[in-house]
Amino acid sequence: MTTSLVRQVLPRPRPRAATAGVHGTTAPGFAPVRHCFERACRESGPPGSQGAALAVVREGELVVDLWHGTADPVTGAPWTGDTLEPLLTGTHSVLATAVLLLADMGALALDRPVADYWPEFAVRGKGKVTLRDVLTFTARLPGMVAGLDQRDVENPRMMAALLELHSLEEDPRAGGVLHGPWTAGWIVAEVVRRVDGRDLDLFFLEEIAGPLGLDVHFGLVPDQLPHAARISYDPDFRARFPAPDGGPDDGAADLFGRVWNNPSPFPPDAGVWNETRRRYALVPSLGAYASARGLARLQGVLAADAVRAPGEEPLLLSRRTLDQARSFWVEGLDPLLGGVSAYGEGGLQLLDEGLHPAVRAGAFGHQGPGGIAYQAWPQARAGAAWVRSRLTADPGARVLDAVADAVERAVREAS
Repeated sequence: MTTSLVRQVLPRPRPRAATAGVHGTTAPGFAPVRHCFERACRESGPPGSQGAALAVVREGELVVDLWHGTADPVTGAPWTGDTLEPLLTGTHSVLATAVLLLADMGALALDRPVADYWPEFAVRGKGKVTLRDVLTFTARLPGMVAGLDQRDVENPRMMAALLELHSLEEDPRAGGVLHGPWTAGWIVAEVVRRVDGRDLDLFFLEEIAGPLGLDVHFGLVPDQLPHAARISYDPDFRARFPAPDGGPDDGAADLFGRVWNNPSPFPPDAGVWNETRRRYALVPSLGAYASARGLARLQGVLAADAVRAPGEEPLLLSRRTLDQARSFWVEGLDPLLGGVSAYGEGGLQLLDEGLHPAVRAGAFGHQGPGGIAYQAWPQARAGAAWVRSRLTADPGARVLDAVADAVERAVREAS
């Protein structure tokens, strides 16, 4: 795992005895979070068939660090605090963070056309598409017309070459598709390569994960494979992403097919995501791997940076960049999957404060598939992450609601 001085100065609370198969620690005042986590794990099924983890960082301190179950039911490897979960469609906010850092460096600007950095992209009517359009899913490029298979998506440079020849989507619903699984990542990865010279995975490692000591990676290397979780699906999970007639993926059939079945990010055999080849590949929109600790620490850093005094030295992103990135840009009901999504100008998903405005006001993060979720709460200078290996139709928001409730109590007691 990546180590750094930053990791060393993020203290962990004293261990407590494990209960109900749950391992890890909670700081004083966070016992209710443990109870909620235990309940969620029990309801997910036997620990031998799945695993999960929850982490919360507040003001730089790891106040919740819990895990449960099995990381790989095939090998029997248990889940640990270092287990790396594939985030799949939950990768988007991690991807956006890399772009925002390049913007902070002055290497690019969100409101400039992609073609300014990648001239070949301009053909077939794409000359005015901006990076902001790409990050907020408003570029009218939610899917691909050319038929793709699961091996194609592991070659980002080939995908970039195909996108050069792509036209804007003509289906009138395309402008309202506020989440597409593949194309934004390929565009961003090519822009990063053109602007910085490094591929996305190396840029993220050397500029973000390494300096901050985060277990967050685009693709894995051999010594990380033993730490990777094996994903699986509940029987009802794939119902939201049906292939035509229930048969094989048909990418060019219609808008839904071009977006969600060309190829499916959730193929009938979940084992595609567990293959060594896939784990090594750079799949920019879906291929981030992270421990719950790593995700929570990243969100905690962003939350703290979002409320720093203007001009104060940030840990990662300047207040100016984060203010822009969180500034409301678009909101809508997705015409393909349903569900309302809202994004700030920098592609960060804006979150409802719900019942915890003292914690969640101005919150951002991302909701991934099957309950994977991570959130930054600037008001509380906190970050939270909930990951699990068995993907279900349940969004899993209840666990982070319990976390927000505990953080709100902690904020009240500290004031």
